[in-house]
Amino acid sequence: MILFSHPLVSSKTPKISDFNTFDSSQNDEFVLVKNKIEAVISNARGVKFVVCNNLSLAKELQGVADDYLFDSKIALIVESDEELSLAIDARIDAVICENFRIP
Repeated sequence: MILFSHPLVSSKTPKISDFNTFDSSQNDEFVLVKNKIEAVISNARGVKFVVCNNLSLAKELQGVADDYLFDSKIALIVESDEELSLAIDARIDAVICENFRIP
């Protein structure tokens, strides 16, 4: 799993673009999607990380990405170690730690 912005890991804080404002000429690396159609389009446009903000959608997207051999990685926004643990159990490619709370 790839970790972004975790307090205990040195990594960059990603700039996440919204799918609606995503412009393939800008070469955005992180695009926030709301459904699997937006994820498929983002992958086809060469996005490095397809981002979502709920575990249910992340699981669905991870299955699609695995079945279709996406070049893009699926990333889930998490806020706690508990959510990170659930993402690990779901085998999500990456997490972005926002407003992260350490117990």
